[in-house]
Amino acid sequence: MHNLSSTSALVLLWAQQDCYQSKCAKEYLSLLNLEIGMALYNECKKIWPHYNEVIKNRKFGVFNLIKKCANSENKCQQVIIAGAGFDALGIEIVEHFPQIRVFELDRENMKIKSRLITNINIETKKNISFIETDLSDVSSVCKNLHEYDWNPKKSTLLIFEGISYYLSSVTIKSFVQAINPNWTIFEFLKLDKEIDISRIYIPKKVFGEIEKLCTLPNIEKYDYPKIENLFDNSDITVKYSMKELEKMRTGENKFFSTENSGWINVCLLKRNHCE
Repeated sequence: MHNLSSTSALVLLWAQQDCYQSKCAKEYLSLLNLEIGMALYNECKKIWPHYNEVIKNRKFGVFNLIKKCANSENKCQQVIIAGAGFDALGIEIVEHFPQIRVFELDRENMKIKSRLITNINIETKKNISFIETDLSDVSSVCKNLHEYDWNPKKSTLLIFEGISYYLSSVTIKSFVQAINPNWTIFEFLKLDKEIDISRIYIPKKVFGEIEKLCTLPNIEKYDYPKIENLFDNSDITVKYSMKELEKMRTGENKFFSTENSGWINVCLLKRNHCE
């Protein structure tokens, strides 16, 4: 079993294995030792005991949008996951959509992840690459992607999940301009003014607990006008709030009954003139 950092383990503990359905994704997750994240997980649970619902909703929304792109008229041929970490999303994608080539990017742990999946009987292993690169160094990102046979002429989906908070808007903008994806899935933290005042404390305290263990930059927050400015060559085509995601996933609104009761949204952007 591979030992993770406490912060890496936290999201996987929140997500739990029921977020992923493919046999290979579950097998991969079984290779990770999440015990180190339990103390942080329990501290966050004291802040709000249902935070795992946020992550489950988020991941449900992201994968729902991936399916939309994979099944669109201009079918998605490549997926780039920014800040992939130890998450199983890329493995889940190639299992569900073996025609898609996946490129996972992060500044560390990608070599470890690549070694871990050699222990899994995954037929689509050749369709996923793990690339260690600094997302803020756009020229290096592009160079590395080309070395792993990313083709900018093929339709590409770019995914920002669990990472937009930690990257500056300048970095994201230059990254997107360099990749020029056909679609982008962008998951983000909302502005404080768009969150119910009785719930603002939840994300602030949770990220505060994370910051005790690692140095975080200024957390970036967004609204839709700011996102439209960030992706100036794309249009927002789908918007998911926590209220919508919970209803879609569970059939009811138990924890998120209003639009401003959640602090995370997920949206899909489509490049202008992209079918």
